[in-house]
Amino acid sequence: MSSPSLQLMARHSWAGLPLLGLLSIALPLVALSGSGQRQFIVIAIYTLIVVGLNLSFGYAGELAFGQAAMFAAGAYAAGILAANGYRDLLVALLVGMAAAAVVALISGIPGLRLNLWALAVTSFFLVILLPRIVSIGEEHTGGLAGLSGITGPRLAGVALTFEQYFAVAVTVACLWLIGIRNLVRSRIGTSMRVLRESPVLAESLGASAYRIRVRAYVLGGLPAGAAGVIYAYLNGYISPDAFTLQLSIAILAASVVGGSDSIWGAPIGAAILVLGPLQSAAFERYSLVVYGAFLVLAGVAFGSGLAGIGRAALRRLTARVFRSDATTFVVAPAGSQEGSDDDGLTIDGQRLVVEDVRKAFGGNRALDGAELVAEPGRITAILGANGAGKTTLLNTISGFIAPDQGRIVLGGESLTGRRAHDVARLGVGRTFQTPLVPRSVSVLEVVEAGRLSHGSVGVVASMFRLPRFWRARREDHRRSVQALRFAGLEELASKDAEALPLGTRRLLEVVRAVAREPKLMLLDEPAAGLDDDGLAELGTLVRRSRDVGATVVIVEHNVPFVLDLADDVYVMHLGKVIASGSPEEIRRHPAVIESYLGRGAATTTPETEEVR
Repeated sequence: MSSPSLQLMARHSWAGLPLLGLLSIALPLVALSGSGQRQFIVIAIYTLIVVGLNLSFGYAGELAFGQAAMFAAGAYAAGILAANGYRDLLVALLVGMAAAAVVALISGIPGLRLNLWALAVTSFFLVILLPRIVSIGEEHTGGLAGLSGITGPRLAGVALTFEQYFAVAVTVACLWLIGIRNLVRSRIGTSMRVLRESPVLAESLGASAYRIRVRAYVLGGLPAGAAGVIYAYLNGYISPDAFTLQLSIAILAASVVGGSDSIWGAPIGAAILVLGPLQSAAFERYSLVVYGAFLVLAGVAFGSGLAGIGRAALRRLTARVFRSDATTFVVAPAGSQEGSDDDGLTIDGQRLVVEDVRKAFGGNRALDGAELVAEPGRITAILGANGAGKTTLLNTISGFIAPDQGRIVLGGESLTGRRAHDVARLGVGRTFQTPLVPRSVSVLEVVEAGRLSHGSVGVVASMFRLPRFWRARREDHRRSVQALRFAGLEELASKDAEALPLGTRRLLEVVRAVAREPKLMLLDEPAAGLDDDGLAELGTLVRRSRDVGATVVIVEHNVPFVLDLADDVYVMHLGKVIASGSPEEIRRHPAVIESYLGRGAATTTPETEEVR
């Protein structure tokens, strides 16, 4: 099969979910009895809860137990509405999801502002306190005795039969599966996977780690709220006994077994949970022990869950059937010129000015009046021994460290004191000493992650695939392919980025920065660990970035590499710039020879010069 055919299959793979939804409604109605259909609704309910947990836990990396509380919020919202004569299912779903969102915000905002473990603890105690919370509003919730009489659901004024209710419940579950699937395959989903890999990386790409966490947690609560509404009308009665810590752990187990980082993992895990442990009334006595052991076993035996095992098997089967390398999976955008070197890529570099920047950590002055000027279309290198303040200066420019004093200006825009994601949105791209590449993503997806801060594509546009989403998707794809072609890596577009050699991953970080169309590129020790071939490839890519207009600032220990590459060089010592000039001037500068290069450096050739 040709690579365009493979691309077509991948592009339209979304059609499988609607088809599954139709089959999920039609087949049980024909083949199952009323009790079987009821069990299918229960699977749909737990699918909604698990897919919400997968979004926050599997994709964004947030460990929390709050799904049971959000589930309860939706159920009690439907019950209170029904008790007051409002039985329209659509209204109940909207109110139930809103109630779940409020619960998520109340528990998520303080927990996520501290750290991920704080969220786990906050949500844990929220579930434990649920009976007390219900008792406070006993007049409306029925207290510990429960709330009954939740019957007669209606839709658009029409009373629903059980078969019609079944169709609505499964449809809601399928629509949420499609919506979450669309979400994780958008910039929002990319930002979550980046966050799971590294909050620092997310901030450097222009995404606020805190906002991503809150958004993932709240969005993950919405389908749980919808599940609560469906559950309330299915049972006709709710009480705090249905929303326990055991349920939270059971949901977590279903997520892990099905596959936390998979949309398909949600129905798989839900089906196993409903058809297995929940069938046994005697199971509840030992549920915590069994679920705990099951989670450990599942995490060790198959870390990606059953859905991950299925993905791996399908990948091997596809490779065997089509016998295709698939390295040409990405098709060049329309209008591009075959064989062109950079496809017309240009970068609008801006002038960087750093003046009298100071930063102290306790009694240690990491930066002591550091100054630097980097011009567009030039490579500016920063040299210095360990502890000279080089990386601290880069972190100060990029917003990860706030300076105590001084001024940082990029193209007339002050960066001083701004947060990292705000600095990134102003056009600063950077790489890190250790390449940060998210797990289970392709090379193309890594490069597309560099465009998270270009324009705004909201949740609604992403879930419903509105025109704004498609415009951004086409532009992200075009620019990312252009950046890969610029670096000569286009043939690797469909490869697993994490499996690439160290040198290629370092190049990929630079390509990701190029795709951002940065006003300033900060490269932090990009040559570390590279052999001669890797250094040559890196040098070529950095020079090409300079030649298309980039302002490049590079921190590096490899002196021969830097002096051969740079146009301007700054040398730091104990937080101060002790020399600046051309590579030749630096090589012969007395202060540099004394403090860094050594007395024999003036007569040492670039080919033999080594880092001291």
